[in-house]
Amino acid sequence: MSTVPKTPARRRGGRPLPEAAAALAVGLAVAVLATVPFLQRHDFYYGGDNPQSFVPLWHHFGGQLRSGQWPPMDPAGWTGGNYAAEGTYALWNPVQLADYVLVSLFDDLAAAAALVQVQFLALLGTGAYLLFREYGADRLAAAVVATAVPVTGFTLFYEANGWPAGLMAFTWVTWFWWAARRQSRGHLAPVVTFALGTLAMTTGNPYAALGMIVVLAGIAAELAGRRDWRALGGLVLTGGCVGATAALVFLPLAATLPVTDRQQTAMLANDTFLVPQLGDLLASSAPTYLPAILNFGGALLERSPSTYAIWFALPLLPWVAWRGLRRPDRRLTSVAVVAVVFAALTVGPSNLWLFRWPIRLVEYLYLALAVVLALLLSSGLATDAVRRRTVATVVVVLAGGYLSFAVRPELAGMHAVATAGVLALVLLALAAYRRRGRTAWAAVLVAGTVLVVGYQSALLPVRESGAEDLARLPSSIAEVREVSSAYRGTVLQLADPETLRTAPGRYTGHLLFGNETLMSGRESIVRYSGMGFEEFYAALCMGYRGQVCPEALDRALAPVEGTGVPLVDLLRVQTLVLDARLFPGPAAGPPPAGWSLAVRDGLRTVWVREPVVGYGGRLSWASPGVEVLADRSTATRESVTVDADAPGSLVFARLAWPGYRATLDGEPVEVRDGPAGLLSVDVPAGRHDLEVRFTSPGRSVGLAVAAVATLLVLGQSAAWVAVRWRGRRPAVPPSPAGSAGPAGPGAGRDAREDAVPAGTSRR
Repeated sequence: MSTVPKTPARRRGGRPLPEAAAALAVGLAVAVLATVPFLQRHDFYYGGDNPQSFVPLWHHFGGQLRSGQWPPMDPAGWTGGNYAAEGTYALWNPVQLADYVLVSLFDDLAAAAALVQVQFLALLGTGAYLLFREYGADRLAAAVVATAVPVTGFTLFYEANGWPAGLMAFTWVTWFWWAARRQSRGHLAPVVTFALGTLAMTTGNPYAALGMIVVLAGIAAELAGRRDWRALGGLVLTGGCVGATAALVFLPLAATLPVTDRQQTAMLANDTFLVPQLGDLLASSAPTYLPAILNFGGALLERSPSTYAIWFALPLLPWVAWRGLRRPDRRLTSVAVVAVVFAALTVGPSNLWLFRWPIRLVEYLYLALAVVLALLLSSGLATDAVRRRTVATVVVVLAGGYLSFAVRPELAGMHAVATAGVLALVLLALAAYRRRGRTAWAAVLVAGTVLVVGYQSALLPVRESGAEDLARLPSSIAEVREVSSAYRGTVLQLADPETLRTAPGRYTGHLLFGNETLMSGRESIVRYSGMGFEEFYAALCMGYRGQVCPEALDRALAPVEGTGVPLVDLLRVQTLVLDARLFPGPAAGPPPAGWSLAVRDGLRTVWVREPVVGYGGRLSWASPGVEVLADRSTATRESVTVDADAPGSLVFARLAWPGYRATLDGEPVEVRDGPAGLLSVDVPAGRHDLEVRFTSPGRSVGLAVAAVATLLVLGQSAAWVAVRWRGRRPAVPPSPAGSAGPAGPGAGRDAREDAVPAGTSRR
């Protein structure tokens, strides 16, 4: 088999392009590529959980950070306000905290989401490039494949579109893999691996921890295979220190789980939800293949190309030189382990302990396979047996097109265009390789990636009849505040998202779900939570993003046992927003006594009342005979002075999350889980000062463990630097003046200093 030799990338004048500059160029190319979907659809990066969970909260966090506040707990967030326990909002991740500040400068949250997601896609491309180079891929092949990795189907259409915590985790795991392997070869200080691993862990996404464990297992197998026990020991120490930072992120979650509705997530089961099949992976180079996977809303067919990988990966396999993988200087044990583990998990059961929905792991599998692809392409393409190889490529492309048609025959036109386009691009790339060389070939492949992404994002996801119109999801803060200008004080919205499916587009922002309510600038009982307070949800018949059942209004207005006042009083609600479809009678009739009509339109009825219920802080009710003299509160502290004629109780507009402590006149007293899960404290007769404080459970332990881990890694890195420094000392004493001695830029240095990764040209 004959191949065209590789040529190193050079700048004008014949000097090689610095590696850092090449990596940066890949990142910039990915940023430009990732902007294409946003230019075609303004809300492309504002789907899934982005509008109802992440982006409005990022904006809120950013505003708090700019005012000097750090938000581990916000009682005004109700079920969604225990941010430290939620974990996934990354309060300990400096990169994401900086992004929150940036997002807070935007009014258009769809644009803000695009900026953050494009940033992480670019970081992912850069990290993938460095990873491929670390394993010995040449620059052109590494750049071509790394440009395509961030726009694989699941990464672009699921994570960048609506699951940003997963994208951020995947990005940092990619960087961690590069650093860990580079450290294992003695070319990188452990502190860098630790820093990147900590960035991955502090995303709060458990798949980051899983990804790093699998990567470390792969590299450990590689080191054990060559009996490099010293490097293995160092990697185990660094990996253990990275794992220790999980205490900072997940201990509050573990301590809070008993009061939430997420206690049953750890299980081994298979309900087939988001479980890809082997056949889906075989069609991974077909851009419009929409797998038959059970997904949201009970759908049996995907609307997005969730198992799509790289359009040229399978069609180019008949042209690669497989023997290039068997070079003695290439150690691919780690890649094989990572690929095999993630392949098994990707097609595994839907629930495996804490990890559910196996399709979330397909991008990790594709990353491992992309390492192999970059190495294969680095060895050059075959130039013999052209007809036989061309036929094989045509068959591969047509097979992908047929599988796409077989699953969704009603989209035959879209599949036909995509198949013809991929075939034309592959043949053009092969012709460019033979006639113009590898640079022209690489240019065609990158241009093809741009065209494929542009075609996919223009037509996908498929708009099904009855699907929620993403255009109705509010993205402008100014627009939301305009339509909610009649709201006063704490807002309780009782509504169902199904109402939005038939609402005209002009009603954007009239009903808000999840963290969209933050855009109104008002405290709202409706918030998004991945681990909601179970008792509170049950009291209001409320779901994780604020959707309610038809009985919710009666429950909200009925007197609460033991207090004699309605639940809306205990919550200090001043504005009630009713879904006109869900509550047609009350929404069309007069408001209850004490309330007045503020707004009535085709979607909602708004009632407001004066004065505000409460005592100045978050205390909402005191027993008869208990006089409240003062009430002052912050997010994590409440100070109350009472004068009680007889023993009584206090109820606060705070949920009784684990972590609350109280003192009465300086002595500890019990805090109770009161009505609807609200924080309650009993007080004796007489005048007393009550102090209530909240501290995230496990926070002190997590900080201590993370501090010890950091000190260990700093010590390990200092030892690494010392060893390197000793290795760089002259091997022989300096020559006397005028005598002959070693000459040249590498004279007198340890040979290890000049070692370079396989596939890297020494200059």
